[in-house]
Amino acid sequence: MKIIDITGPIYEGMWDFGFPGGQFKLKQLNYDFLGEDYFHEGFEGMVGSTGTFLETGATCLGYEKSIPTDKMPLEKLVNIDACVLQTPYETLNEKDGRKYISLNDIKKAEKEGVPEGSAIIVSMGYGKNWDKKDYMEKSPFFKRDAFYHLLDRSPVLIASDFPGWENVVNPENFLKRLYGSGVFVLVSCVNLETIKKYKVKLTALPIKVLNVCMCPCRAVVIEE
Repeated sequence: MKIIDITGPIYEGMWDFGFPGGQFKLKQLNYDFLGEDYFHEGFEGMVGSTGTFLETGATCLGYEKSIPTDKMPLEKLVNIDACVLQTPYETLNEKDGRKYISLNDIKKAEKEGVPEGSAIIVSMGYGKNWDKKDYMEKSPFFKRDAFYHLLDRSPVLIASDFPGWENVVNPENFLKRLYGSGVFVLVSCVNLETIKKYKVKLTALPIKVLNVCMCPCRAVVIEE
């Protein structure tokens, strides 16, 4: 059994989604306890989309039509079946200054079928750019027919090692279908290119913050 940590590290100065106040910082909260000095830290600017995070359709639909991350069923997050689609970055075509994943790229990566209710993990090795300032700006995106193909597999979750699934210049317009599908989102991951097997087990657990639509998490893949 091999355990692969696919969680990106959180640190000061890292990339972010540009939300005001969403720039992560560590604050020292050292204190005295019974005459001894102890260390403690505060997390400033830690928003729902900091680092690797899980997201539900509540982002778009609100909480009356979807669920917050603390209500995500554990049986859909712990040791679930997952299929890994390897779509190497250097093989992808480019549009509007960014690489994109086409339907053909997805079909080539499907070594066999994707069982209904599995997770789909899309890897291109982009996680190796985690520490770069333009990690977000240069993120690849999905073509609409490629993403519809993934949704048509009826997965429980879709994960990737790149954060910007939509083309913000010429939108592909698949996000509403995604959020309305009930499929969970796991971004942004690292080390996916090191996974050798097509079928693996995935565990991704969000911090238990109540009533939020996205939340940082720790995620691992197990190759058996």
